[in-house]
Amino acid sequence: MTRVLVCVQPARGHVGPTKPIVEALLAAGHEVSVVTGARYRAAFEKLGATVRVLPPEADFDETDLEGSIPGRAGRKGLRLARFELATFVRAMPAQLSVLDLDVDVVLCDPLFMAGLALVRREHRPRVLVLGFLPFMPPVPSGPPPASPADRLGAAVLKALAPWVLGPAQRQARESLGEDPGMLFADWPLHSDGVLQMTCPGFEYPRARAPLHFIGPTTVSAASEHPLPPWWGDLDGSRPVVHVTQGTVANDDLGRLVEPTIAALAEEDVLVVATTCGGRLSPGPLPANVRVADFLPYDELLPRCAAMVGNGGYGGVNHALRYGVPLVVVGASEDKRDVAARVTWSGAGIGRARASASPRMIRRDVRAVLDEPRYRDRAKELAAEMAAGPSMAEVVDLITA
Repeated sequence: MTRVLVCVQPARGHVGPTKPIVEALLAAGHEVSVVTGARYRAAFEKLGATVRVLPPEADFDETDLEGSIPGRAGRKGLRLARFELATFVRAMPAQLSVLDLDVDVVLCDPLFMAGLALVRREHRPRVLVLGFLPFMPPVPSGPPPASPADRLGAAVLKALAPWVLGPAQRQARESLGEDPGMLFADWPLHSDGVLQMTCPGFEYPRARAPLHFIGPTTVSAASEHPLPPWWGDLDGSRPVVHVTQGTVANDDLGRLVEPTIAALAEEDVLVVATTCGGRLSPGPLPANVRVADFLPYDELLPRCAAMVGNGGYGGVNHALRYGVPLVVVGASEDKRDVAARVTWSGAGIGRARASASPRMIRRDVRAVLDEPRYRDRAKELAAEMAAGPSMAEVVDLITA
């Protein structure tokens, strides 16, 4: 029996891919304890794990970020990014205060900054990173430059990096009481391995990265999200295009969901939109639109010809698991980087934008539907994922 400590930020996109790993470890007879936020305590206890809740200064409510994170309100763009990175690092001492390190292995969220402190210790358990975000180290990173424009973009990113990362790096020195000896965001490079939840064809090649590609782990079945009454309309008579803004960024569906509905209203497709708690503007919907709050992706995605999304890493890889080509429009958090990977991998069209016009979306969706290269590449990535390790092999990797 191996004793495993799992440290995960209290966010749906982090908890969702972590739960199947915890469940598999428990089923194999290993001892699992979890440190996360109060909102997800019951979800892990239901699996049989022992749960310790983060202190209030390290916890937050992803459905009310501005209300649960003091100082966040009113910040946008790069200023918001600077603030959020420093906030993640500031939580490190509170995180460390509730960690019981009398374990064999620690599975750590890449944004759970106690990991930075752990990898610096001479005597410590094995530390493995949960790779449910695009792999960024060494920061700043990007696709291998293929043109002068790419090289210019990389130079601009490198010039901006000290300004964006500076407050968080200073916070890391303060929290540790000394220079960390590395950029705070690069700590996964010093871990014992990263369980990257994708396939090699969707991540930039990096010689130094200790990556183990395990494919997406999230499960989204009908038992979790019941099928709506109109499910029978997905009978294959028309191509199905799914659109979503993910599980968090749904305060304004006018950024992507509504423009997609408008863009495809006259197209011979069936548009399936998930609102994930958001609200569409009042008024009738086009006849070719079906809407639900949530849907089981393991039932929906095999029926889709394309997916339009805002660049959540988990949702994008879930689509690629079923060979679904993508149109991604996103610029917040890590979504700009996911959009870049969609374009770089050839599995779709990615745009680093906060929103898109109906005209742009119509053009991109038509390209993804009409040009076989996108679906062919998405199917190649699906095959890579299918050839990856089984969950039993992932458990062996963790407990070896």
